[in-house]
Amino acid sequence: MSFLEAMRQRYPTVGEARDRSWVFVPYDRLNDRIGPLATDSNAGIILVESHAKGRARPYHHKKVLLVLSNMRHFALEQIERGRSVLYLNSPESYGEQLRAAQQRFQLGSILYTRPAERELRKDLERGCAAGLQLEEHEDTAWLSKPDDWQAAFGKGTSRGRQFLMERFYRHMRQTSGILMEAGKFAGGKLSFDEQNREPYRGQITPPPRPSFELDAITLELMEMIQAVNPVAFGSVDGFDLPVTEVDAKTAWRFALDRLLPFFGPWEDAMSTQEPMLFHSALSALMNVSRLLPREVVADVEAAYHRGKIPLASAEGFIRQILGWREFMRHIHETTDGFRLLPQSPDPLSNRDAHAYSATIVQTIDPATPDRPATPSALKAHLPLPAAYWGERSGMFCLDTVVAQVRQQGWSHHITRLMVLSNLAVLCGFSPRELTDWFWVAYIDAYDWVVEPNVLGMATFADGGLTATKPYVSGAAYINRMSDYCGKCALDPRKSLGPGSCPYTALYWTFLERNAELLQSNQRLRMPYVALRKKTATERKALRERAEAAVAQLGRGETVT
Repeated sequence: MSFLEAMRQRYPTVGEARDRSWVFVPYDRLNDRIGPLATDSNAGIILVESHAKGRARPYHHKKVLLVLSNMRHFALEQIERGRSVLYLNSPESYGEQLRAAQQRFQLGSILYTRPAERELRKDLERGCAAGLQLEEHEDTAWLSKPDDWQAAFGKGTSRGRQFLMERFYRHMRQTSGILMEAGKFAGGKLSFDEQNREPYRGQITPPPRPSFELDAITLELMEMIQAVNPVAFGSVDGFDLPVTEVDAKTAWRFALDRLLPFFGPWEDAMSTQEPMLFHSALSALMNVSRLLPREVVADVEAAYHRGKIPLASAEGFIRQILGWREFMRHIHETTDGFRLLPQSPDPLSNRDAHAYSATIVQTIDPATPDRPATPSALKAHLPLPAAYWGERSGMFCLDTVVAQVRQQGWSHHITRLMVLSNLAVLCGFSPRELTDWFWVAYIDAYDWVVEPNVLGMATFADGGLTATKPYVSGAAYINRMSDYCGKCALDPRKSLGPGSCPYTALYWTFLERNAELLQSNQRLRMPYVALRKKTATERKALRERAEAAVAQLGRGETVT
């Protein structure tokens, strides 16, 4: 008997269902310690699998598997705790399925935690317009509230403003008391970011990570996913991620005890020897609420006070959660998913939706009811090349990171920022298309986190709303912080000629191309001084090298 058949056999009668309250649990809030479930132990649970959601984008198979297997295991865990569960599955949207269940079982207003994803909120709004009755409750999975955002930045719209994470993070540290000692920041300062920038040269070997056995539920899902979409960017092969509450706790305890003590120094390092280094790699579990931010942060702070984790490692980890993660969520809501910013008439919108690569079979329904945000302050509109979908580019850093993402659905934040996004910004690839690629490819990507990270910090498409300058670099940074360059046919010490690494030529050409917008930026004063010292002949040569690399990438050729 399949999982879904078994769940249908457990459906209550109309009378039984009518006599209790019911809580819709979104796919990213799989925890009974948040929202209405935390205060009503007798409430029934409604979980919904929507084929429409799966068809919305050609998601990495491991991402789909992670979410669905955690949903199904969560359902069984709640049944074991005595709850009644309605597990729904159909081609319809979430709102349509909930409305049908409400009518079938004669339910009153269905309680629910406000969804983190704007996309799901809009789905439910359409359901309510069609007659669905819902009662919204605060999302208590977050560490901050809208009041915290207003306290840090004041009221008002996002137009013409700048929101910097440091200011928000400072407010959250001070008001929460996290890593505060006698009213002051632990260690005497807010951030120890300067201690998180060591290159990794094999100083300490990361321990082997725990493995998680595949059970019947996960195996059934693997078959289903492969049958529905046999070709995608990333398969289910080698799936080894937590899908139960117990597994999630095991993974977190391992990260806390064995990884985080060494996290800080190599937080920004990139390595082919150890691609995951000392990163917990548990953002995907946090984003579906298998791990709660408040509990994770409390564990790290307690470990610091016990002397188990150095302050620089503890602060660096907590900054990512209490700082960046919460900051990104508020930016997304403040800007309505960046739709309140000036939009760019991206030429890519005239192409078939999400037609990234001829090698990828698409299952997209182009009739999306809500157009994506397309800010592009740097006027970047080139299509994302096939190299991002696994075609060899000859740039070892890019090919290595893409291969890791295709295999795991994950890479750490510096590879995302300084390899994948850096190259896209320097070349002028569409920030919207890059955002959609991240959304598809990464197991931890949801609209509230991927859009502000990519359209904001990573690509500067928001024009500086979330960052003081574009995060771009030439080959020197990648060479210093990774071991990629020593294994590449392209030389990071050369900026011109055959065999030169194109990053440096792309960097100078990027500055030249965007001088009108960026040259007055004080944080870019020194690079522009250096650019002005170059002769017209040097600039022309750099431009030609950069244009040649962009053209080769665009044609799907190896960069030479």
